[in-house]
Amino acid sequence: MKNYRIKKVTESNCIMYFPQRKILGLFWIDMFRYNPYYDGFDSYENAHEALYNAICKPEVEYIDVYFENE
Repeated sequence: MKNYRIKKVTESNCIMYFPQRKILGLFWIDMFRYNPYYDGFDSYENAHEALYNAICKPEVEYIDVYFENE
């Protein structure tokens, strides 16, 4: 998780949060900057949840199916 962080930007009376990731071990980039509707998050919790959902792999489960006629 050392390659991820949340940047907090305060402008006058507005606070925005931007999940970021480190690339090439040197540069920090906003993870959602390519989304045209993305303008940051208005709370740390929302930014944290988006970051968590973006970097966590989905849990995959395989379920066997049995039919009565077999």
